Amino acid sequence: MSSRRALLAAPLLAPLMALGACGFRPLYGPNGEGGTGAAVAANEPNLAEALASVRVGLIPERNGQLMRRALQRQLEGSRPGVQSRYDLEVTLVYATEVLGYQTDGLATRVRVVASANWVLATQSVPREVVDRGSARTVDAYNLPNLQFFASDASREDMERRLVAELSQRVTVGVAVALRRRMASAATS
Repeated sequence: MSSRRALLAAPLLAPLMALGACGFRPLYGPNGEGGTGAAVAANEPNLAEALASVRVGLIPERNGQLMRRALQRQLEGSRPGVQSRYDLEVTLVYATEVLGYQTDGLATRVRVVASANWVLATQSVPREVVDRGSARTVDAYNLPNLQFFASDASREDMERRLVAELSQRVTVGVAVALRRRMASAATS
């Protein structure tokens, strides 16, 4: 019976073994934590240092401040004090749409689509754009009837989730760009 299982499992294991032979490295850390600089750069001290050398520019509005702080924690947090070599500029865009209505026309549920467009550039003169990308996520919150505190709390919680998700996706994008840059520099 075990030889039959081995024959069935062989075609499934061959692609995984080929990925290891070609130099494939997963982007996420060994603990399954994706998005934080320490987890993305697990076992790669050069990438961890490159991530820590990214400085996040100012992002307007309250959600921009939250996004900037989350990115700073994820990028610079693992190795404080590393000299900056890259600038990260992020633009947040929110679009809202009403999903549910009561019979009297009042909204009961709102969906928010959040996008973060980012540009990673060197601080050298002249500046060189390393990479650019975008991240997008969707979330929603309820508008309980005549419960204003509950509505505000629901919206703020949704905004925190959006910022956390976007900052993780931007961190992963920046890590991929820096890893690609380091690999091309090593082969040159």
